[in-house]
Amino acid sequence: MTAPDPLLPGSLRGRLTLWLAVIVGLVLIALVVSVYALLARGLFEETRQALRVRATHAQQLLRRNPRILRGQGVVVPRRPVFSSPEVYVQLRRPDGSTIARSANLGGASLPLPPGAYRAAMNGRARFDTTEISGERVELYTDPVIRGGRVVAILQVAGSAGERELRTVRVLFGAGLVISLLLVAAIIWLTAGAALRPLRRLTETAEAVGSSQDLSRRVGVPPSDDEVGQLARTFNRMLERLEASNEELRRAHARLENALQAQRRFVADASHELRTPLTTIRGNANLLQQFPNVTPEDRAAAVEQIGQEAERMSRLVEDLLALARSDAGREPRRDRVPLGPLVREMVERARGLARGQQVSAQQVQEVTVLGDPDELRRVVLILLDNAIKYTPSGGRVDVALRREGDEAVLSVSDTGIGINPEDLPHVFERFYRADPARQPSGAGLGLSIALEIARRHGGTIEARSRPGEGSVFTARLPAAP
Repeated sequence: MTAPDPLLPGSLRGRLTLWLAVIVGLVLIALVVSVYALLARGLFEETRQALRVRATHAQQLLRRNPRILRGQGVVVPRRPVFSSPEVYVQLRRPDGSTIARSANLGGASLPLPPGAYRAAMNGRARFDTTEISGERVELYTDPVIRGGRVVAILQVAGSAGERELRTVRVLFGAGLVISLLLVAAIIWLTAGAALRPLRRLTETAEAVGSSQDLSRRVGVPPSDDEVGQLARTFNRMLERLEASNEELRRAHARLENALQAQRRFVADASHELRTPLTTIRGNANLLQQFPNVTPEDRAAAVEQIGQEAERMSRLVEDLLALARSDAGREPRRDRVPLGPLVREMVERARGLARGQQVSAQQVQEVTVLGDPDELRRVVLILLDNAIKYTPSGGRVDVALRREGDEAVLSVSDTGIGINPEDLPHVFERFYRADPARQPSGAGLGLSIALEIARRHGGTIEARSRPGEGSVFTARLPAAP
């Protein structure tokens, strides 16, 4: 039985979210409407006050320049600017004809409502709301009185703030919608957090039943209420069930690892032993079928059989080393001074050199914990690899130093180097790089060296450039 969808109104979480969002929404709407009404009223009063001030300035200007009242200095508009929130000024004669007007009116003129005309002729100022080219403006009509009679009618108009109020309405509307969504989201998350323990318990029970995964647990809430006690009881039941199956799982894992190691060993061995066995069998058949072959051919066949047998011996030894590593056998933990060991392997490598110069000029005394035979093999593999890919006359340098808590062994050569696309794969089993490189070997040496280093808690890394040589660096934990 599945839990009810929390999005549906029938769920407790959905009902809480819906009702609380409606209540908060009504409060927000009332608040927004009140703020908007106060803002509109304030903007309306501010506009009218600004028009009164501008009319006062115009009246002062008319007193200083009485020739304007006689129709002199009429303002000629240059271009219409109806869209700008400026103040429009217009001066009329008592008969309603225009004396002068501000340039931003363009070719239009401020209207003179009948009520405003009658009020002006009676010596009273008046406010009206009108439109100029589709723009809502407040119109202030103020009489110009000289000698106790009205000599002109001054009109001052300005934007009623409709544009600003429209922007405010858009902002308030968007803010109201966003606020409602945010409030609904907060209520949704809060209700979900309050009901999450029960939902987790239900989901975990369903998941355990469907997947048989006994490692899953229910999050226990910090409160020691009924929900917390139920969650702890459910978790204890899962722990007991998991413990009863853990030993069986470990036994199965050990068996699977052993089978995997055996399959990998058999696959590797069959792949690499096929070529030498074929060569030995072919030469043996040749000697059996043709007993009268020349001594030279017989000697060549016997020599090839011996070479392939030696190659098989080395390959079997390498495969056994990898098999022991795959089996997870821990190495010995003797205190091994690496300095004498490295010098010993360098002397041995000089006997393998074919015109290369092998030297160990910077060898510090560093001690590690491990198996001395396996450590000798790591050093010899790195030296043999460097000699193999360094032409006659080249150099192979060995250095040993201590860096912090690590013993760092580096083997550098001046050989042919490794291509960038091959460098990430040189430690893979049976991987061989460019066929132009020397093909001898099964491609297991570096893999064995890396596995030995890892079993001793270290690692090996390689740096190389084609034509400039390579540097292999082994890092092992130094003994205290």
